[in-house]
Amino acid sequence: MPPVHPTLKGNKWVLYPSNHHVQQWDTMFLIILVYYAFAIPYMIGVSGGYHMIHQTGWLVVNLIINGIYIIDTFMQFFRAYYDDEGMLVYELKKIARNYGCSRQFILNLISCFPTQALLYGLDRMVFRTESGVSDESFLFFTILDTIKLLRLTRVTSLTKSSMYIQTFWEKQSIPKTMLAVFVGNMIMFCHWLACLWAFVAFAQAETFDFTKEGVPPTWISAWYESSYFPGSIDPIGWSNDVDRYALSLFWAIQSVTSIGYGNIAPVSRVEFCVANALMLLSGVFWAYAIGNIIQILDHVHSSKVLYKVKMDSANSLINCFAPTDHPSREPDYGVGDSEMLATRIRRFLTSQYHKTARLDLSSEFNSKKLEEVYPMIEHLSPELRQLSSLHLLRAFLEKIPYLSSKYLSPDEQSEVAFKCVFIEFGRGETFYEHQKYGRGIMILKNGFCMASRKSNPGHKRWYTRGNPIGISDVLVDADCLGRDERRRLLFYSYCLALYIPRSVILDVLKKRPRIWKDCGRWCYLRACLLKWAREKSGKRLNSDMYEIP
Repeated sequence: MPPVHPTLKGNKWVLYPSNHHVQQWDTMFLIILVYYAFAIPYMIGVSGGYHMIHQTGWLVVNLIINGIYIIDTFMQFFRAYYDDEGMLVYELKKIARNYGCSRQFILNLISCFPTQALLYGLDRMVFRTESGVSDESFLFFTILDTIKLLRLTRVTSLTKSSMYIQTFWEKQSIPKTMLAVFVGNMIMFCHWLACLWAFVAFAQAETFDFTKEGVPPTWISAWYESSYFPGSIDPIGWSNDVDRYALSLFWAIQSVTSIGYGNIAPVSRVEFCVANALMLLSGVFWAYAIGNIIQILDHVHSSKVLYKVKMDSANSLINCFAPTDHPSREPDYGVGDSEMLATRIRRFLTSQYHKTARLDLSSEFNSKKLEEVYPMIEHLSPELRQLSSLHLLRAFLEKIPYLSSKYLSPDEQSEVAFKCVFIEFGRGETFYEHQKYGRGIMILKNGFCMASRKSNPGHKRWYTRGNPIGISDVLVDADCLGRDERRRLLFYSYCLALYIPRSVILDVLKKRPRIWKDCGRWCYLRACLLKWAREKSGKRLNSDMYEIP
């Protein structure tokens, strides 16, 4: 048996961050941390451990969670981690030394203290209370439970390392993500504020029976005397924790939002001091909340603002048009009426706004290549760029026989995809060939248009999304094809089209002669024969009827 390298000894016991079971454990532990972030402040400030003593199910759940805390504490001795340089450390001795000497291990160990079991046993065995709750029995141990909140420092690292959470968040839009984080922070802050405000009253009275004789006055007893009436919420008593929480949350929300009805007010010196600090903290958080709301609205309405800016620019352009001296005069041929042009420009921008908002693409398409329409592609690695281009445009390239995967490799198809051009057309526009790229093949991504030829204007054909236009004709030289045989496209709606220039197609056929031999020359021959047949017979045949679908 060959010797094992020292760094690999015990390697089978190492828990790697990318392991499927480790990812599931981290996700479960994150859910537990969120639960404790709500449960522990509520148990300390509002319920005082009442449910822990009176409901065995509640006790069992918390004991199970405490067991998970203990397991996670000692699991860290076997978990590989990334050092400051991004290198994965998987040697068990280094892992144990790094974790055992860290502050995190001490905090994790203290947070495993079984406060729930001790609270239950102390109340049952020491104070001998089978149904009631002793005021002194839980004070120390419930406050000790706050140490478990120290593990909330791991929330950030767990959310970053969990592939499940990363995958979920990456699929969401920026406004949705920001809104979810903002709502979560708002709920958490108001919850903690409410629990802390309720705990201030309990810390002074040392009981939840605030109307008991000899109990110091608190804000709860003052509200009870001035505002309580039968049938309303009753915050007095151990079992009325839900009503007590509702009253505390009401104060917390009105303090955060600066409403302040005034029916809940501090009474003692301690309450005034705490209320001042909490209201200052609430003011800071409310400023943070307003800033987040503005950011969310800015992202939501960014496309609308851009549309208004573009429309203002279009109106400035239209105002610079040369005025018509004689309104009754016929418009110049090839130029058209300025008012009609102004209407078409505005309608085009409006159609562009509604369509691009739905497609979630760049707001400008005319004669733009793939990396200009999807700017994120420029920031990807070469392999990801290639794969992204294939996922975006391969379905369209497969509709063209001599550009399909039957003849071209993924690298070659990706190269063609990056040379394609996106073009927008407004309703009523006509198109023969691109001014810069010349003739080519067009595939509509949305909308529909009608095709006709000057040699046979009566015969028309409709094209919709995904139908390639000009597969055969593009291979024939313009001089051979003739001007009358050029295809005229009339667009009846806003259209976004993928345009493959003829020069790109000819480059592919030149590099791969086999494609021309097996497929391209037959498309070329078909276009020439149909043209010759139309000229000889005088019949207006439509070559589109015989194109490869």
